[in-house]
Amino acid sequence: MMAPWPKPALVSFWLLSLCSITMAGVHHISYLQLISPQAASGLPKRLQVMRVNDLVFSVYDSNTRRRVPRNGYSPGNQESQQFWNARTAGCLAWDSWVETEYQGLVREMNASSPKAEPYYMQVLKTCELDNATGAVRAVTRYSLNGEDMLQHQTDQNRWFSVHPAAWRVAERWNREGETSAVLNHFPLQQCRFWMERSVPFTTQKTAQPSVHVAFIPETQDRQQHLICHVTGFYPCDIEVTWERGGQVALGEQLTSGIRPNGDPTFQIQVSIELGQEGVSPAEHDPTIPNPDRGRQEEGVQFRCNQDKRYPKLISFYSTHWRCSASSLEA
Repeated sequence: MMAPWPKPALVSFWLLSLCSITMAGVHHISYLQLISPQAASGLPKRLQVMRVNDLVFSVYDSNTRRRVPRNGYSPGNQESQQFWNARTAGCLAWDSWVETEYQGLVREMNASSPKAEPYYMQVLKTCELDNATGAVRAVTRYSLNGEDMLQHQTDQNRWFSVHPAAWRVAERWNREGETSAVLNHFPLQQCRFWMERSVPFTTQKTAQPSVHVAFIPETQDRQQHLICHVTGFYPCDIEVTWERGGQVALGEQLTSGIRPNGDPTFQIQVSIELGQEGVSPAEHDPTIPNPDRGRQEEGVQFRCNQDKRYPKLISFYSTHWRCSASSLEA
């Protein structure tokens, strides 16, 4: 990251892409690494963020030169300090190595198609473990200014140059083999190590969502519509839909997609236009699950159903519409 930051939207895309729907029995780990030509105000020159099942586990930056846990994770009180000291040592080795590789990749890019703007590099390392089969798959991607340059897949155990300018780097990394494997991609043994230590912790972490519905009057640009805002939930595998007359209103909804909050939780917003049918909803206490009260209300109730990991949360509104939010099967 640097000052001025040339393409901030690219960083947002990479961060948001780390939230993915976790299928039943599949766990995933991701490392996002950002490397910049110079440090900006309040931002480090090099940054690592590790997530397990979309929960941030640890962060390292070149300013503090420490890798520290996040969200209460600790492998055990007696070995905690020793554990994080070892992780920090690995990050310091990566810090030195990646600076050299970053400069080399920039030189190759400039030789191919010189640009006046500074280059920043993103590295995304991901691995998935299927509990049912025990299969582990890892992929590593290197990019410059948001453009893919190199990719490594464990099933082929080889680097591929996605961009023509990166072919020399790919060939050199393939020749080096295991010499730089721990630093430049995600070895399967490292993936298994973190899965064993971290997945039990993530499966115990849940956060109950809160649900709010807002009625937006008609404007020159848009008809009157309802907005269903579901926020504060973890994990991020949730589905939110509007229903009309007991049927999902397919093709009538607009969604923000699942987005991270400033804490470990997520949010999503789904809206639907009412046309001339809608009425302003009369909101009741959303914390009191009372189905009998819902049946007595005129109109159709708004309801948020969660799977067994969350307590049920039901909200009632006097309106012709209903919004349902439910987590996917885990």
